[in-house]
Amino acid sequence: MKIRDMFYKGIDREINGVIKVGQKDKENVYQELDEYVVTEELDKYMNRFFDAYKRGLTGRTDKMGVWISGFFGSGKSHFLKILSYILSDKVVVNPEDGTEHTASSFFLDGVKVTDKKLQDKIREVASFSKDTDVILFNVDSKSASDSKTNKEAIKDVFMKVFNEYLGYCGSIPFLADFERKLDESGKYQQFKDKFFEINGSSWEEAREDYYFIQDEIIEAVSALGIMSEEAARNWAANAESSYSFSIDQFADYVRKYCSKKGENHHVVFLVDEIGQYIADDSKLMVNLQTVAEDLGTACQGKVWIAVTSQQDIDSITKTMGDDFSKIQGRFNTRVSLTSADVAEVIRKRILYKKDNAQAAIQNSLQNSEYTISTTTSATERARETRKKDKYVKQLNELRPYYQALSHIALQRIQMDLDDGVKKNYQLFQGVEVSTEGKKKQTIDLLAKI
Repeated sequence: MKIRDMFYKGIDREINGVIKVGQKDKENVYQELDEYVVTEELDKYMNRFFDAYKRGLTGRTDKMGVWISGFFGSGKSHFLKILSYILSDKVVVNPEDGTEHTASSFFLDGVKVTDKKLQDKIREVASFSKDTDVILFNVDSKSASDSKTNKEAIKDVFMKVFNEYLGYCGSIPFLADFERKLDESGKYQQFKDKFFEINGSSWEEAREDYYFIQDEIIEAVSALGIMSEEAARNWAANAESSYSFSIDQFADYVRKYCSKKGENHHVVFLVDEIGQYIADDSKLMVNLQTVAEDLGTACQGKVWIAVTSQQDIDSITKTMGDDFSKIQGRFNTRVSLTSADVAEVIRKRILYKKDNAQAAIQNSLQNSEYTISTTTSATERARETRKKDKYVKQLNELRPYYQALSHIALQRIQMDLDDGVKKNYQLFQGVEVSTEGKKKQTIDLLAKI
């Protein structure tokens, strides 16, 4: 058997080592679910998250925030995405055979998750998926380029992604408010049809060019009797300057949306890299605190916020010095991820072998042991003993090397050939790996030059 044929997953497959919340293509999503490794640490934190989240499903709570911390490579963005898939019980397609699978099914087969209690929690949460809207986004990629100078930037980003999720214009908030009012009056679709009749383009395609299509908007709303032409022209001239909204208005929008959708409808905002976005800006932290506080008060557990950050919330608030006890109270559920289980992830995701490959390794050792114990030939016994010792030694030498190689592969290191061999060579040296029950050791992937 060739080494490449021993592994459960093809070793030449594309492996996405860095998970980004914006990657949503079907093949990536399937691989993220299929190859996600639930370590002992993740089992604990999944239990913690679902225990907290269930309180909003079965009752009321204003402690509706989850703070996920961990340095680069700890898997916090991947964890956030996995939560989004389970909460929405996303249906994915196996690219190899075309079969459909729900996200929860990957965790209920007894392989990824052996904890029966956790399985029950995942099953229960997934059963509410049809009454759950999950909004996953990277806060920096969704914010305006100059947004960090705005002390209410967090509120604006939340409003933008909520508008986009509902099909409204995210980039022009006053236009989204216009769409919302049309929707509430039952005239939004009529307006879109009339606009297409006048302009020739769909409303969704044209609305970003608002300042160039005002005449068509005015014509459409006046033709439908929504506003008189004079009122429409007055609105178009003053819509931007007269528009404003507060955090409590945003919270009320979300509350009304949930009430309209059903008695136990939920919205979950999953925000990646909030810590990096806020950095040491206390004004942005206050803005996040107020958003969480108002959503918690208005929606009573029907709306949740989960964020990721390199720093834990206590460290950030302590550095800023102000009183952030309210945000610490809202983000009552804490998840602190580490890279300690990287060896387990590599072993299960990359090095996991087929049953017949495992059997082949065991058979080779057992055959040697059998010969050693039964042969009457001292020469044959010595030969098999050397063969077995060499085989075991090679296995022990290869194990940390494979871990180091896999660790490097997942990092997707970029090289500049103009830097020369010696500089690039160092990128693959001194890789620290941990072996169960032993101290960490440093591995050089390449021979010395």
